[in-house]
Amino acid sequence: MAVKILIPYNFTINDEKSIDFVGQRYARKKDAEITLFHAFTPVPEIDIRNNPIMDKVIRNTAYLRGQQDDQKNALEAGRRKLINYGFAEHQVQCLYVPVRQDIANHILWLWKTEKFDVVVLNRNPGNIINYFSRSISKRITRHVEGGIRVHIVN
Repeated sequence: MAVKILIPYNFTINDEKSIDFVGQRYARKKDAEITLFHAFTPVPEIDIRNNPIMDKVIRNTAYLRGQQDDQKNALEAGRRKLINYGFAEHQVQCLYVPVRQDIANHILWLWKTEKFDVVVLNRNPGNIINYFSRSISKRITRHVEGGIRVHIVN
């Protein structure tokens, strides 16, 4: 029976631990399907008409597009790392999509629509934002229903 695994990936050291966990735990499963998921903030399209003020905007949007290219490359590097653990290339997919809603809700939506069996999350210890809002892992585990395994990697 195939095991579908979702790894939300935000390019942190803790996300690397999630990749390592999946590589060590599931590499022997030849029917595993892994999806690395990252939702990015899209760069707005701006209509520019030979305006000196807009030149700075052009440079800033070019910089943001460059960062998106770097993120795509980092996501592919995570995919390569999983392949190095022994997964076949066709077993590991990357999903790089513009953010359309809250990240936790997007992960839950993916889980329900794509029928993932396992979601591998991590905690961000010491993250100051967690003092002011609930972490993604806490929000997801609160809404998990039967039939899915959630691994939280420290």
